[in-house]
Amino acid sequence: MCFRWLAISLFLSTAPAPAAARPLTWWIANPLTKVRPQDPPPDSPRTSVDLHAGRNEFEPFQLVLRGGEKDLTGLDIEFSDFHAADGADISKENITVYFEQCVDVAKSSSSNGAAGRWPDPLIPRVDRYAHEKRNAFPFDLAPGHNQALWIEIYVPPSARRGRYEGTARVLSKGAARFSVPVTLTVWGFKLPSTSTLRTSFGFNGTTALKQHRGRYTTDDDLYALTRLYTKAALLHRISIHGGSEVPPKYRYSNGHMQIDWAPYDAEVGPFLDGTAIPAGEPLYGAQTTSVELRTPPSLDTEDQQTAWWKAWAGHFRKAGWSDRLFLYLWDEPRAADLPKVLARGRLAAAADPSIPTLVTLPFSSQLADVVRIWVPLVNCLEPKPGYDDFCEQAPGLDAYRGRDLWFYQSCASHGCNIAGGAYFAGWPSYMIDVPAPANRVMQWVAWKYRVRGELYYSMDEAYSAAGDPWTNFRLFGGNGDGTLFYPGRPAQIGGTTDIPIESIRLKLIREGMEDYEYLVLLDRLAGRQTADRFGDRIVQKPFLWENNPEAFLNTRLDMGETLDRLASGVTGKLNGQ
Repeated sequence: MCFRWLAISLFLSTAPAPAAARPLTWWIANPLTKVRPQDPPPDSPRTSVDLHAGRNEFEPFQLVLRGGEKDLTGLDIEFSDFHAADGADISKENITVYFEQCVDVAKSSSSNGAAGRWPDPLIPRVDRYAHEKRNAFPFDLAPGHNQALWIEIYVPPSARRGRYEGTARVLSKGAARFSVPVTLTVWGFKLPSTSTLRTSFGFNGTTALKQHRGRYTTDDDLYALTRLYTKAALLHRISIHGGSEVPPKYRYSNGHMQIDWAPYDAEVGPFLDGTAIPAGEPLYGAQTTSVELRTPPSLDTEDQQTAWWKAWAGHFRKAGWSDRLFLYLWDEPRAADLPKVLARGRLAAAADPSIPTLVTLPFSSQLADVVRIWVPLVNCLEPKPGYDDFCEQAPGLDAYRGRDLWFYQSCASHGCNIAGGAYFAGWPSYMIDVPAPANRVMQWVAWKYRVRGELYYSMDEAYSAAGDPWTNFRLFGGNGDGTLFYPGRPAQIGGTTDIPIESIRLKLIREGMEDYEYLVLLDRLAGRQTADRFGDRIVQKPFLWENNPEAFLNTRLDMGETLDRLASGVTGKLNGQ
């Protein structure tokens, strides 16, 4: 026994001392990976950044820091300008850095989700709205804890095609800790500022005002905050409906409708005219792609409604906005509602037959004469095998030929408080606790099924619920359902002005909108068949699509390289196969 003990003692005394624990581990993550606080580091961490983007495009990546055995304090990040070999430059002012804050998910949204802490709110280092430094930086890092930074680079429309190089430096208490080489390849094509895929996402300015101010303050405050959020949506290539929700004031007498358009035009006009985003800012000149006709509840008679709608149609024609106006005829009507929908549609047509009417319903021959924009659920584009009865009214895609087809997603993507169920797996979803590709794929589905627009019921639904949207974000069984912003209050985020706090999900929707523009450009330069080959690499069915981040991003890379050759006049094999 003694000899055995001696042998063990000698072995222990001559064994090499364990390596000192690293105080900090870091790696680069792609934007289709949601990095949770306790996720283990990758086996082969990436330590450099290689980005590719077209002009007038945002391109993100993530830098993940993981603490060692001791707390790390005063961490911050700074960037150099980007330089190309031919002397071209892209200023570091085009880079926005966000601190990924995590929220506590008490219960998963669906079988695709999970409880626990998830990253979603993005606190900017310096925001794009008031250009104020916020309090997320510098930050501290706890041992064994991941902290991801969301970093996006905007490529100006004037950037020259080529390869640019820059550096990110991570600092600790002002001293450089390590550097990250960043390469940006700018392709030779440009994305439009105004989105090709039309959108209409709901927003309630009054509930936003109450969340930011604690109460309703003034109409001027309401309009100012509404314009701020509308701009935030537009910077993510999204148009809103609702807004301040204040219809213009009017007087009706003897069949004549007199409307004071000044406050309304001041709210929505700059976004329809393309002047809301000034020169020098990203997406300069972007226009909203839709605007809803606001009908006040005080219109008591059919004559008043007809006069109101007729006045709107005339005003929008005069302003040059009529191509984006629509009347939200009815939301999710039941079978018993169809006669009332039909009557309302006929009344709108009598006022002015040019007003596009929208209804959230699969095509119905009963309403064919009064509905212009059909908006079925994404679930009803194609039945999921074994669940043909879910969309009893779904007529098939042939019914929409020659018609204006939009679509939307709802809690039918995750269950609407229904526990589990295989049906609710695999749909596009804007929930917090689902894999990132689910947040980005909706626009790819739109391309495959020839959908021209996307409707979503709200971007700030949790603002109107009880409690604080930062913690009370579960609605209709989904974490983040109808809520793509968080209220950025100075007491919480620093600075002196209130701003919208964007979510990772909103960023991923913008990525999907930009993917759609790639497909549009491919169609234009190489034909629909080529674009569809790329689209088919991502989407097979509305419920069956590419969920692997690397495969998803490789398709986007192949599209960009193909477009770069086409835009530069270089012939060669197209990579859609």
